[in-house]
Amino acid sequence: MARIFNPSPEQEEGWREFVQSRPESVRLVAARFEPWSLYRLPNGQRVTIMSFGEQEDGTVTLRVAVTAEFNAVLFERQVFGINPDDLTSCDLPSPDERVGSMLTEVEVVENLDALRVMGRPDLWVMNADGHAILRETP
Repeated sequence: MARIFNPSPEQEEGWREFVQSRPESVRLVAARFEPWSLYRLPNGQRVTIMSFGEQEDGTVTLRVAVTAEFNAVLFERQVFGINPDDLTSCDLPSPDERVGSMLTEVEVVENLDALRVMGRPDLWVMNADGHAILRETP
């Protein structure tokens, strides 16, 4: 398992205190993850843990960050609703591995309609005005 930084003793103690202060369902999941470690999604992307969310049915999901520091991505983002069982610990990218982001946050905002259509053509279509709109469902 790769650590993205080495925590201080105070940070480690703070994490233990945080985990112990959570509701039981969150505590059981949070105890399996360190905020200073790197994890891999089934699609191969490396992620860091941002937060834990307890759903109404008691299940716990994660919000993770997909960053250009550890991945080759079109743009950086945070993804919510991740099943903790889908994450595995992983190593840092190798020195010869390509990482980085193709688009800045400003470019994403400026091109959001085109990105929606490119990324999910099953959901989005470009209208005559050049704006992405949801496809009509039959």
